[in-house]
Parts: sequence; C-alpha cells; structure tokens
Amino acid sequence: MKNIPLLAIIIIFAIILIILLAIIVFSKLSYEQSKMTPLETCEVITGVYAINNGFVNCYLVKGDDGYLLIDAGNKKSQTETALKELGIAPEGITDILLTHSDSDHTAALSIFPNARLYLPETETQMIDGTTKRNFIMRNQLDREYQSLKDEEVISIGGYSIQCIATPGHTPGSMSFLFDDQYLFVGDTMSLQNGKADLFSSFYNMDDDTQKSSISKLAEFQIQYIFTGHHGYTDNPTAAFKNW
Repeated sequence: MKNIPLLAIIIIFAIILIILLAIIVFSKLSYEQSKMTPLETCEVITGVYAINNGFVNCYLVKGDDGYLLIDAGNKKSQTETALKELGIAPEGITDILLTHSDSDHTAALSIFPNARLYLPETETQMIDGTTKRNFIMRNQLDREYQSLKDEEVISIGGYSIQCIATPGHTPGSMSFLFDDQYLFVGDTMSLQNGKADLFSSFYNMDDDTQKSSISKLAEFQIQYIFTGHHGYTDNPTAAFKNW
C-alpha cells in the first residue's frame, strides 16, 4: 500500500469503519425489535382496536362521531391494510393523540389529513431542532398540531382524557387516560410477563426518568394498560405491584 496516498488510506478505513458501525447498529435494532410483542390487528376490548405495524401498535378508540387514534403507525401501507381488515375508513378518524414524535408512531399520519392532531407540549423540542433523537437524527413532524400540557384534561369523542407527562423515552413522552379506565402509554413502559418494566434502554433517552414516570402511572386506579410494543393488560394492579 506504499504507493497509495495516505489520504486515500484514511478514506478507505473510514468507509470500512462506517460500514461496520452500520452493521452493528442494524443488528442491535433487529435484536431489540425481535424482543417486542405487539398485538395483532384486532378489537382488543369492546371499542378499542389495535393496529399492528410489525413491531409496534397504534390504537383506535371508538368515539361518538368517529374514532380517536393513539399514535399513527410505523408504515403507511400496514396501517391502511389494518384499517381495511377492521372495516374502518381513514376518514372515520377524527382525532390523533401522539404519545411522542418517534417515526414508528408518526409515519402513517398522511393517511389522515383531516384529523385533528395533538402533541405533548414538551415534545416540541424533539421536532424543532432543540433536542436531537440521537447524535445524527432528530424527529420531524410536518403538520399543524395542538399542544397538550401535563395534567390537562380534554374532551374528545365523548371521552374525558387526562394528559399525563411521562418522560424518559423522549423528554416529552405523554400517556393518555380515557375516562379513568384506559391508559395508553406509548413507549413509557413495557410489559414483561404481565409486569410493568422499562422500555428498551437502547431506545430510551433517559432510563432513570422513565422509572419515575412508571412509578407515577402506578398511582392511578385504572382498568387497562395499552403499550406501544408489548401488548396490553387488564390487570394493572399486578402490573404495577413492584412500583
């Protein structure tokens, strides 16, 4: 290699390093996703539907005048297929509540151009460039939305919905409690054998903060917990026993 310019050698090694790093990251992503246990597309309980997007769920809740959507899926095509399977037209979704702004929870927003969109106020930092998702990426949301504050209570579709700030996965992550019964937590926690646990540390931005958020949720008296990647439980008491 003595006839190869030093700069060329550096570039070659840099390219090899980037490729190796990409392989490592992709392998880690695949491994973490393989541990996730989302629900298949179905009516989970009366009036609450899960939409399967491979390794993630978003949820529909039947309201007075249509459906409320919690998060918006990882792939547009999978969300469209799931809606057809459920017999629900995209035009029937009136409102979308985002638990946070990661792309696997926002990618199918374009299917619902007329739905009102809600985003946690403290999650704005993730889409305006203030806080990056990681050292090279930041989240994006090219659409108007209404901001939601911690402890704010809104009325949509006949439901009283309490907004609960549950940071950790992202700084602005939020959970939504419908009529003091149905708790949608996004990626604030996982369910492991029916027990509440941290979501993947590989994806979390702050594990310690998420622990505090899970403890906060454990104080609520509810009937169901619906997670973004680990299904649901109808036994919150058992889920939060150690929290």
